[in-house]
Amino acid sequence: MANLGDFFIYTATVSALASAVLYYLAWRGRDQLVSLARNFFRLGTLSVVGALATLLYLILTHDFTVAYVYAYSSLDLPTHYLIASLWGGQEGTFLLWLFYTMILGVVMMHTAKQFERGNMFFLSLFVLSLLMIMIKKSPFELMPVYREDGAGLNPLLQNFWMTIHPPIMFAGFSGVVFPFTFALTALVERKYHIWAEAARRWTMFAWVALGVSLVMGGYWAYETLGWGGFWAWDPVENSSLIPWLFLTTQVHSLFIKRQRRGMMRFSLVAVCLTFWSVLYGTFLTRSGVLADFSVHSFVDLGINQFLVGGLAFFILLGAFWLVHRWKDIKPEPSYSKLNSRSYLVTLGIVILFVGGTLVLIGTSAPLLTRFAEKPSNVGLPYYFATMTPIGVAILLLIALFPTFRWNQGLAKPRLLVIGASVAVITILTLLITGFTHQFIYLALFGAAAWALVVNGSVFFLSWRNKHLQPGYLSHVGLALGIASAALANGFETKQTIVLPQGQPVSVMGSTLTFASMQDTPKGFDCHVDVANGGDKFVAILHHEFPKNAEGVMKKPHVENYLAYDLYLAPVSVEQPEVQNAGEFYLKKGESTRIDKYEFTFNRFDIGGQHGESTMTAAALVTVTYDGTTEQVAPTLQVAKREVTPVEASFDHGKAGLFITGVKPEDGGVVLRLSGVASAMASPAAQQATLVVELSKKPFILFFWLGALIAFSGGLLSMYDRHRRRQAVEVELSAADDQPRETRQPVASDVV
Repeated sequence: MANLGDFFIYTATVSALASAVLYYLAWRGRDQLVSLARNFFRLGTLSVVGALATLLYLILTHDFTVAYVYAYSSLDLPTHYLIASLWGGQEGTFLLWLFYTMILGVVMMHTAKQFERGNMFFLSLFVLSLLMIMIKKSPFELMPVYREDGAGLNPLLQNFWMTIHPPIMFAGFSGVVFPFTFALTALVERKYHIWAEAARRWTMFAWVALGVSLVMGGYWAYETLGWGGFWAWDPVENSSLIPWLFLTTQVHSLFIKRQRRGMMRFSLVAVCLTFWSVLYGTFLTRSGVLADFSVHSFVDLGINQFLVGGLAFFILLGAFWLVHRWKDIKPEPSYSKLNSRSYLVTLGIVILFVGGTLVLIGTSAPLLTRFAEKPSNVGLPYYFATMTPIGVAILLLIALFPTFRWNQGLAKPRLLVIGASVAVITILTLLITGFTHQFIYLALFGAAAWALVVNGSVFFLSWRNKHLQPGYLSHVGLALGIASAALANGFETKQTIVLPQGQPVSVMGSTLTFASMQDTPKGFDCHVDVANGGDKFVAILHHEFPKNAEGVMKKPHVENYLAYDLYLAPVSVEQPEVQNAGEFYLKKGESTRIDKYEFTFNRFDIGGQHGESTMTAAALVTVTYDGTTEQVAPTLQVAKREVTPVEASFDHGKAGLFITGVKPEDGGVVLRLSGVASAMASPAAQQATLVVELSKKPFILFFWLGALIAFSGGLLSMYDRHRRRQAVEVELSAADDQPRETRQPVASDVV
């Protein structure tokens, strides 16, 4: 079966090459070759589908003779994770990317119309670049030695989001390719005025798909990794964020081009930059450059020359046509006056572009410092200092945008006053209540409130008047998401807590009790009883031992409330090493009770100087019983490298205590009872200790809600454009049936 998969890859390569050549010749005027070019592309698409189906079959049938199947699947995986292992490694993700590109290519082949020949030629070149990588590193490569079971999917990837996050992300990556082909065709054919509308649908599709995948990835990290955040400005995370930021500039620049025929040059540059950033991000994450700086980075598979070659080829291709046609593209003003809606959009595009560039520079730090003595990446302060002002500026612009006319002047002065008043009230409330006095947060929350009120009002009115304007809904979601992210990250409270088994601990308004540990097929679970106000629940903290790997994978528990999330993340589990009757372990300041005796370890008292022949280490312990308190000091004597424990008696000599072990890493001591007290003790008295981090993340629910609203606006926009396009086509069809002299103007006739 592996040979069949390679056959499909080579067939797809030949078909893509033939399609590229035939489309090029058809583009040059040989119209009779168009049908043949289409058929070769369809054959290539079927071959890629066949390759994907073959790899999936090999995974589902546990064919561990194939290296990829062995590396990312195993006999114990359920079916949905076996399917997800299809994109668990680099070779699989390249195949998935290729699959989406070919399927969407067939769609474009039937919808691009006058752009078909040029677009399909350039698309075939990109398909060939992916196929070259897959020939170099095939997912059907065989194992040198047969194994009866596979290494399995990383436990962190065994999550619901693994089944849908990567497919949506690569759908977005594939969608980015298509506006690039429209831009290149427009440059070659000098169709500077008509390409944007066709490309806009593909841009919106890619913007929604890539944006949704970013949010899914953030939630996946939030509920799985245990560090309590949804975004860490990790270089691999940024490699998806950068194209999305450039896509956002692309969406708005194409909008301006459609509204005013402005920004023609910039819209072409924005489309190229978006596609180049995807290729650049692919190189960064898959070349091994970020191996020391990102937990997500892939290892080097020996395909760097193909990644660099593809990146260089498409950068040179796009740059050549941009430079070659630059003077031919007549620039037109993108805005009328400074006090106009068109100016605000243009300014927003520039700010978004700067934001994407700043993230690109920060992400590239490991590469830029590669040849320094110590390569490094930038930290969170860099992104906070650069991107927070960008966020505030964007919020202010989307707050002002609906209140101005396109050409000049205020369109909704009353709404402007209402929005500004809400911003002022928000800032004053934050100051009076003492919630925050930091200028950047005051500006951000004030601008967010302003944007929410204004855009929410305009969208509601458009919905009520049955003239839907989805862009305003996206702005509402963006404002809500940015404000909620700032609240959740900037104003969370957290504390590390030590939970001795069976002992309640009250902290941050909650009472936590480490109840039990239970073995599972893959490790063990720690059960923590939590009483949070009037709510009670059991937090189950999973601990799994990865197959063929060292260490333990720990998963947090998240309890969702409207005003905050209660986040409980395991840090460590300390199990007592003592097993003998009468032995127990205490850290400094800890106490334990054995029958009527309560023991409290106070501290160590060291006698003698380093280098002397004799030294002593005494554990100062307080013993309380029957209303009596005694201070005892069991001691270790060190003489000539020999250690001798010295017992300390108590309760009129009926019982004794001596040291059997010391833990210098945490200052603890292991003690053993003797005499009548030793009979009272048992190994069951020894309990495990769980260390957890408890945090409250205010209003984080509204971050996910804001993201949902923002991308719902994008989907509504796609639907609205499709509906309007169908209406125009129906109108044109009806007009064509009328006699020429009675024909009435239709929407498409209006410039």
